[in-house]
Amino acid sequence: MGSTVLTRSQARAVDDIAIREYGIPGIVLMENAGRGIAELLLKESPTGRVTVLCGPGNNGGDGFVIARHLAIAGLEVMVIICTDPKNYHGDAATNSQIIQKAGLPVLQLSMPENLDRLISELQNSDWIVDAMLGSGTQGAIREPYLTIINAVNGIGKPVLAVDVPSGVDCDQGPTPDATIQARITATLVAAKPGLLTLEAEEYVGRLEVLGIGLPNIILTQILKS
Repeated sequence: MGSTVLTRSQARAVDDIAIREYGIPGIVLMENAGRGIAELLLKESPTGRVTVLCGPGNNGGDGFVIARHLAIAGLEVMVIICTDPKNYHGDAATNSQIIQKAGLPVLQLSMPENLDRLISELQNSDWIVDAMLGSGTQGAIREPYLTIINAVNGIGKPVLAVDVPSGVDCDQGPTPDATIQARITATLVAAKPGLLTLEAEEYVGRLEVLGIGLPNIILTQILKS
């Protein structure tokens, strides 16, 4: 798995086959991904608050799982939702509801009056988890992500990126607009081509490939197709 490289379309096919052909629920895959990334961050021995930046879709859903497991481990966690909560569906929506029912602190950046709190929340963090844009990123980076990415990079706190740093096209590499500078990138299932480009080195940091509980035969299917 560590030497395998999957494009965006191949990575999506892996998830689809796991769910459709092997009957592995998507929420199980999300749980495995989030728990694995939380355990990776815990090995870095964070001592203060961890701020988890959650974007739309499954990348944000992974962020909710990460936040829950970090809180279970006894860390102070702040979840910052960087999109309208209405953009969450399915498994991501389920995990959003779980953290809110569990009482984790949540700041909704889609509310304009909360944008002013972004810098102070980031400054008060020991680590930042980037679960914003993920491997689906293509084309220009739009607001509020441009502002958030520049704020995170300006603060200079260590960042763990989920799957790919926000601003990296997983097939092509960093976008020219803005890209998160991560200390660690925890990519799921296999490395992505865009993470291995020379231009991506300064943004990816230490690359860790984490499994999500897939049978090896699924990767074999994808690589042979």
